[in-house]
Amino acid sequence: MRSDFSKTVLLTALGLGMVNLLAQETPKPKPPPATPKPGTPATPPAAKPAPKPSGVAPQNRFVVEQVRRLRADLEDLKNAYNLQLQRTTALELEMKNLRTANTALKRQLELQFASNKDVDELAKRITELDRNRLNDRKVQSAQIEKILNLLGKIKSAAPQGTRNGSGNDPAPVGRFKYREHKVQAGEFLSTILAAYNSAFKEEGLRGRVSQTQVLKANPGVTANKLFVGQTIRIPLPGEIK
Repeated sequence: MRSDFSKTVLLTALGLGMVNLLAQETPKPKPPPATPKPGTPATPPAAKPAPKPSGVAPQNRFVVEQVRRLRADLEDLKNAYNLQLQRTTALELEMKNLRTANTALKRQLELQFASNKDVDELAKRITELDRNRLNDRKVQSAQIEKILNLLGKIKSAAPQGTRNGSGNDPAPVGRFKYREHKVQAGEFLSTILAAYNSAFKEEGLRGRVSQTQVLKANPGVTANKLFVGQTIRIPLPGEIK
């Protein structure tokens, strides 16, 4: 745009120069003086008329006016060019400011997106911790329940008073022969008795040991409430009636 305007100004200046050349008045050649004829009395030279005030020839007034108008138009073009140049400079500055603001906005959005991502990750971790806390509470509740059940079993396994005249009266300790057995996981009194009766038979001992005899030999023991690690006495066949 600046290049086109410069070409226009150059062409206008060249036109003004040509008009100035045409505006200059070309002097007319003076006619030669008249030669007097022989025998004719010499005529005294006529008085020269008073010189007219110098000015522009009528035929050149139009050209001069056009030159004046062209100069005015040229000045207007210069002013318009300067104004357009100022506007262009202002637009370039505004575009630069907009680019800077756009870059800053992109960085801010990137930082904001990263912050939201961190918040989502934190919320996810909090949810996971809360879920683990609930699971731990369930595990603790189950453990507490097991402990309470164990306390109840221990309480129920406390020595009970003898019942005179009943068939489950405890046998006098130290007055019968027995073998100690430590209860293992998954064992029941019935399976323990079956294993010992088989062993007694292989040893050549006659008779079988009943569950009632084992309960007499172990006061406070309940047949369906044996604990892992508990020690019970298994009497030999015929030791307890």
